[in-house]
Amino acid sequence: MKTSTKIALVTALVGTLGLSALVRTVYASPTQSQVAVMPDRTSSKAAPEASDGDGETNDDAEEKQESSRLQSLAKITPEQARSAAEAAKGGTANSVKLENEDGNLVYSVAIGQQEISVDAGNGKILQTQSLKAEGKESVSPRSSVQISEAAGGDGDGETNDDTKTK
Repeated sequence: MKTSTKIALVTALVGTLGLSALVRTVYASPTQSQVAVMPDRTSSKAAPEASDGDGETNDDAEEKQESSRLQSLAKITPEQARSAAEAAKGGTANSVKLENEDGNLVYSVAIGQQEISVDAGNGKILQTQSLKAEGKESVSPRSSVQISEAAGGDGDGETNDDTKTK
């Protein structure tokens, strides 16, 4: 075989391999990286967090994480809590919040001027309180789902996961 023919065949082979590698790269599906980027907490200059004017910083990510953690512990849905409260009090719910009240997992359902505490474990009505008497501290009955204080939260007992109705 002539040398020029050998060179032409090798060149064609290398070109074909290169072209196939290029096609694979272009049409390859993107892969998900398994590396998580963590914020640098050792920096002495912390970026200021946004505030909504109430003196507290917006901790949306933490609130969503806490909300999903509490929701995973609840045995009934917000819709079931809403239905239970509406059936018991004969009104239409304005809002439903999943809350940790002193270690008790409850849904707080607002109907008119009342706040109804619904057990997040079994859907039973635990307590009805007037929204006008919100400042008064009362002892809440124990719910069927208990949460340890070491489990997290920002101490206000709320997860701020309002679901509004019209």
